[in-house]
Amino acid sequence: MARIAGITIEKDKSGHARYARIDLKKYGKQLSAFFQELGIQDEVSTYDPKFVAKIKRSEKQAEEGKVHRLDLNDIWK
Repeated sequence: MARIAGITIEKDKSGHARYARIDLKKYGKQLSAFFQELGIQDEVSTYDPKFVAKIKRSEKQAEEGKVHRLDLNDIWK
């Protein structure tokens, strides 16, 4: 069997190949589509999902031009 840097095959007690450990820094981009197809998130957000949704809505509104502009010179008056 060939050895590939960044991929380790682990065996169970009976000696059969059971698990594969993959270095995602090295192979993450190539595997991201595969992970998404399986429903696996390769990046876990530390933010509250409600907060992330709110930020995404705000970004969409900004792209659509639905923003308020403030003159920085008038803020402290």
